[in-house]
Amino acid sequence: MKLPKIIRQLPFILLALIFCFSCGRQLSYTAPGAVADGKYDMAYPFGGDSDLLKGILESVRMVNSTVYYEQYTFSREEDIYLADITPTFILSIKDRKRVYNDFRVGTATLIHSSKKRIAVMTCDHVVNFPDTVFSYFPEQKTTDNPRLHQIAFKRRQENFITDIRQGDAFKVLISDPKLDIAILGKDFLYYSDQPPPVFKYPLGKAEDLDWGSMLYLVGFPSGKKMITTGIVSSPNRNQRHDFLLDALFNRGFSGGLALAVRDGLPNFELVGIVNAVAADNDWILTPGRVNTMLDPESIEYYDGPVYVAQSKKINYGISFGISIESIQEFIKKHSSVLSDYGFQPDQFFQYHY
Repeated sequence: MKLPKIIRQLPFILLALIFCFSCGRQLSYTAPGAVADGKYDMAYPFGGDSDLLKGILESVRMVNSTVYYEQYTFSREEDIYLADITPTFILSIKDRKRVYNDFRVGTATLIHSSKKRIAVMTCDHVVNFPDTVFSYFPEQKTTDNPRLHQIAFKRRQENFITDIRQGDAFKVLISDPKLDIAILGKDFLYYSDQPPPVFKYPLGKAEDLDWGSMLYLVGFPSGKKMITTGIVSSPNRNQRHDFLLDALFNRGFSGGLALAVRDGLPNFELVGIVNAVAADNDWILTPGRVNTMLDPESIEYYDGPVYVAQSKKINYGISFGISIESIQEFIKKHSSVLSDYGFQPDQFFQYHY
């Protein structure tokens, strides 16, 4: 039986109607479960864009800062005090000089990348070492003028970023110990045809974070590039809009990115960096200096000197975040210094060739 012509053409008519109603208005896609309310999401988003996240990962690198000290040691009998330390005195005991190094690792984000130069952002405490380190005899610490046991002078510091070897070590351009922010940079020896990828995604507002906002965190805990998540607590905990979060924090994560999601993936926005973990100070008894490695299984009794030492106990799950507003204000405040080094702060967080 042959169907009437109008019935045979019905599917095509429906398609035409759908097309007509679609014309003249922009269609948008919202991931299942996402609410387009303009706020940062408070739950794990559905769907996603792994390529976008990979692009973010390429701009995050590990920073390794190594410092070299020149150390001198004194005995109790020498009766050396801080006032005795002069250039002439140090020169007279140069045969005692001992060189040692200390290092720290953290996370850095590329915020400027061009054929000529590069700049990264990290935490101040990752690259900030004291110029002089003092050590006193334990029983002398409570006196107003304690006798020196050791003194060390910083002679050289080298800051390196993973996979960015061309040119000299990175120089600390600007830093602020109170804010715990630092910008490092360097010039390339020759023009780079393929500058390293810079973080060029939207800058958000930590001010908009709320209790329960979910963050993606990118960093190098224990030297391994990782992504984790955290839930925000105490948003806007100060006038700078810093915040707390429950993410686990390990050595090397300082400077890691804190990314919020606004109205579902892939709408990542940079709202700050993570810089510290809560810790308590414990006081423990520790043995004095020994010349050989102690074997706990063979030692029944220890009769040497015992001292009180300080040990930090990490409270995992309580981490601190520095707001993007603090970072932007910090860069703006030191824009003239950055300009003296050849950088243009208004070009940060974007490609410029």
